[in-house]
Amino acid sequence: MSEDIVPLVSIKCLVYNHEPYLRQCLDGFVMQKTNFPFEAIVHDDASTDGSAAIIREYAEKYPGIIKPIYETENLYSKHDGSLARAMDAAMHPNSKYIALCEGDDYWTDPDKLQIQVDFLERHPDYSMCFHRANTVIHESGEEMHGKPGDIFRSIENRDYESTELFSVWTVPTASMVYRKECQFYPLKRRYRFLFGDIVRVLSCAEMGKVRGMDRMMSVYRVQDKGITFSPKSARVFSMGGPEHYLFVKDNFKRVNHRVMMNAISFRYWERAQCQASTLLKLKDYFYSLRYCPIHFIKRTLVRYTPPLASALKLSNNEADYQ
Repeated sequence: MSEDIVPLVSIKCLVYNHEPYLRQCLDGFVMQKTNFPFEAIVHDDASTDGSAAIIREYAEKYPGIIKPIYETENLYSKHDGSLARAMDAAMHPNSKYIALCEGDDYWTDPDKLQIQVDFLERHPDYSMCFHRANTVIHESGEEMHGKPGDIFRSIENRDYESTELFSVWTVPTASMVYRKECQFYPLKRRYRFLFGDIVRVLSCAEMGKVRGMDRMMSVYRVQDKGITFSPKSARVFSMGGPEHYLFVKDNFKRVNHRVMMNAISFRYWERAQCQASTLLKLKDYFYSLRYCPIHFIKRTLVRYTPPLASALKLSNNEADYQ
């Protein structure tokens, strides 16, 4: 892309050991049919496979679209914001919108960017839009059922509120297009958050309306080496969940207060189950009780007195307490 051409959209693509999937991802970028210029910031975070070579190939073939970054050390593992800073610095300073797609996901509709940008251009009171996505299991290519993909397939053509977006994982990362200023939403750094997607989505919801679209235009890929469904990630989230939710509470006031208190209580209760120290276990139980006494009592009854919980028709489903 010539330096005189200002891209309307900057695509942010994080890559780490995505060699088996990366061509499909990059093909989704270069096939886009738009009446505006766009760029794809493709950041290889020191992959140990052939990902960097594939990025170089596409950057040479599509120099007007693919803008590569090659790291010699992994920035994600530092947890110091350097990864985000590297990508932000590479984006054209005057682009208006940001689209997301990680290296193991991909876009399936050549009109995706045009459709979403057209909507945002016509509706300046909306800060973000997202759309339906299919979820596939990498090993078999089959669609996933009973996982977030079921929700991704049922996204409706309507507005979504902060509380709904917070309560259920609704937005596929590769479906998001949002106004660039949303990434500058001021955040208090009192607690460390675990997952950037919910922070990004709620930041957009604080700055404008959020629109869902019922058109299927991307694929969310589940693979055994991914971080979302691994046992290690489940453990990390259980231990860091309370601080993550406290961060959300302090920064996003449009989420319903009762729903937020229930969620924080649940995360403390959940972490208490993982604590090896009796003192730490009791401390987490105390905070769970403090944030939502009713939630704590119900969870405790379900856990420790199943017959009584059954008689009272109490559920072990977190969503029932929200």
